[in-house]
Amino acid sequence: MSKFIICFLFTVLTYGVGFAQTAKTKIPFELFGEHIFIKLQVNDSEPLDFIFDTGDGLTVLDINKARDLNILSDAKVTKTSAGGTVTGALLKHQKITVGGQDISDVELYETSLDHLEISIGRSIDGIIGYDVLKNFAVRIDYNTTEFSLYDKDNFKYSGSGDQFDLDLHNYIPYIPGTVTLANGETLKGDFFVDTGAGTTLDFNTPFVDKHKMISKIGNQYSYLVSGISDNETMHYKGKAALFKFGSFVFNGIPIGLSQAEHGIQASKKVDGILGNELLKRFNMVLDYEGGKIYMERNDVFDDVFRIDAAGFDLQYGSGMEDVFIHVIHENSPAAAEGIEVNAQLIEVAGKAVSAYSLPELKNLFSNANDQSVAIKILQNGEYLDIELPLKNLL
Repeated sequence: MSKFIICFLFTVLTYGVGFAQTAKTKIPFELFGEHIFIKLQVNDSEPLDFIFDTGDGLTVLDINKARDLNILSDAKVTKTSAGGTVTGALLKHQKITVGGQDISDVELYETSLDHLEISIGRSIDGIIGYDVLKNFAVRIDYNTTEFSLYDKDNFKYSGSGDQFDLDLHNYIPYIPGTVTLANGETLKGDFFVDTGAGTTLDFNTPFVDKHKMISKIGNQYSYLVSGISDNETMHYKGKAALFKFGSFVFNGIPIGLSQAEHGIQASKKVDGILGNELLKRFNMVLDYEGGKIYMERNDVFDDVFRIDAAGFDLQYGSGMEDVFIHVIHENSPAAAEGIEVNAQLIEVAGKAVSAYSLPELKNLFSNANDQSVAIKILQNGEYLDIELPLKNLL
């Protein structure tokens, strides 16, 4: 074969692969705590901040932003989403634009996201997932914090990641995995791939109850979780000896055991959730048209998982400025120091609390290394200076 023909074939093949892999658009995203935020437009609006959530089949617009955009509706509807039952206004035939790519005929559900804002720690204009994923093949690159959309009909994966068959339940993808509990028992299950969940690995209520998992995870503590609905449900946090899916293995991984009665964590068909504290350790491609998920370990794959070392949960007040103690865990450093629910956090390590984002504060109170941190709180009308010892709760 002549050199000309070889070069010609190489050019054609290279062009074909390159064309198949050329993104229609690439946009930066912000990883705020454990949540992905992307910029998009609603009906040619100014850029808005939306959580990208693979675990939500609804495109949700915050009711306050809907008022600003003058696209309110009086038609109230109730829908079931990843986080539970949502009541809000329904608007059909709307347009979403992501990186210059239009998605037409979108149904928007308008509801209040105030409870998520105070928990996550920043303003949220909306939440989107399935409406993007059904129209494009999507790559989430956590190394570069870049979000890429590809032509769904011509997409061909050319990376070296693990390949998983993509099955959907309530518009949410799930894949199989295996967990070994602290007592040595091994269980197989299917797990939602949910970038909107700020957790590592959670198990759904029916699976927890069926296998009596609460008594099998060793050292544990309880905490409250809220989703898109404003109802909080009890969870239990512990550790698994091992979790495996595909070729990926995690030892000593923190796990949550749900007691939710609504939403995807009450699912009997799917057994749990892979949340974004786990998923951010991969670069992912979600190809709904091709029925595949591809996962490549990235630069933070081996990072230590965050574990609460103070014994409290924090959230903003309604003005998104003041930070309050939302939950106190039993037998924790915070409980031992007499810190109470609804105490206001004033200073941390000599700095005003306003110097930190909420995720920064949560990280600061995690993964103890025999250290302590100086805090000032306002509790029952009295300012208290406390040297808070940090000790991992698990």
